[in-house]
Amino acid sequence: MKFLVVAFATLALAVASPTQRVLVQPAPGGPAPIIDLDNFEPIAIGPAVIDNFEPIAIGPAIVKPPTPSASSPLVQIILNVNSNVAGSPVVIEGAPVPTPVQVVEEADTPEGVIVAEPVIVPEPVLVVDQPAAPEAINVAEPIFVPPVVSLPDTLN
Repeated sequence: MKFLVVAFATLALAVASPTQRVLVQPAPGGPAPIIDLDNFEPIAIGPAVIDNFEPIAIGPAIVKPPTPSASSPLVQIILNVNSNVAGSPVVIEGAPVPTPVQVVEEADTPEGVIVAEPVIVPEPVLVVDQPAAPEAINVAEPIFVPPVVSLPDTLN
């Protein structure tokens, strides 16, 4: 069912067209360039012709010496430090003195892997002289359905 809906929608889009073609007319879209076919100018493909010879300077470039910078800095940092302050509230402790570390290099002793095997529990074995006889199955007698007898039309 969905296939038919998709097929009809595709067919409707394929054959769709505007009902009134008079309403839609193309209009000029702004100033168009005017092409003058009388004055044809060919494109120059050959090498450029230079009238005046200008030599190429191969020597070192002339670098101006640097100008001295201004004596006043652009950023000024002012630190107000009061040296008459009583004791500092923060106690600065010295860094701890490192002690030498003794490294004892000994090979690790490998430990054996113990694989635990499952324990088999013995069960007593019963010896039977003759196999046990299966029990008898009681099968009921089948119930037969009597056949259908069609009566003549005169009796119906």
